Amino acid sequence: MMHTSRLTSTVAAIAIAAALLAPSAASAQGATPMPLAKAIVSDQVAQTTLFKYQLSSTLARQIVNACIEFGRTQKDGPRGYAIFVLAPNGDILDANVGDGVVPIGAETGLMKAKTALYARTPSSVVASRFPTLEGRAIRMDLGKEQGLSYYFVGGGVPIVLENQMIGAIGVGGGNMDEACAYHGLRTVLGIQTPPPPAAPAK
Repeated sequence: MMHTSRLTSTVAAIAIAAALLAPSAASAQGATPMPLAKAIVSDQVAQTTLFKYQLSSTLARQIVNACIEFGRTQKDGPRGYAIFVLAPNGDILDANVGDGVVPIGAETGLMKAKTALYARTPSSVVASRFPTLEGRAIRMDLGKEQGLSYYFVGGGVPIVLENQMIGAIGVGGGNMDEACAYHGLRTVLGIQTPPPPAAPAK
């Protein structure tokens, strides 16, 4: 488990670098999903990393900025959120821990993002899939050997375009974590909040 002070220092360094290098405002993608080719790293970057299907750091910062704006303008706000955008291999592409977020909020935000990477599904779906304490207890350690998580709270979402996962986002520390995550994805990438599951037939 990551030590809180080291996590905070890492997030602060990423946020400072991103603020200097990335655009200050998110692109308004709206309801149309961004083409995959525009969302991932360039061929030049891929020649170095040998991995092409990864969200670009510029868009990762825009997603974080959109989430920050969500917290600033929500009805009962302003609210601070812990926001983590991860590459498919689990590396942190960008992150921000807002004012008022306690250490557990930052830690669970990262765990939610790792859960989305590991399960290839939102962490809220993982929570609904295993609603009982018994069902969750036997899965608490899943993914730990790979540095991933299996956390049963909403706020983690895989970032998928054209059936390709290019990263994940995890949001913690607030009262609308999943809504915040989808706001960032919708604003920048055009990824929509999925409809609620259909009610079972009676």
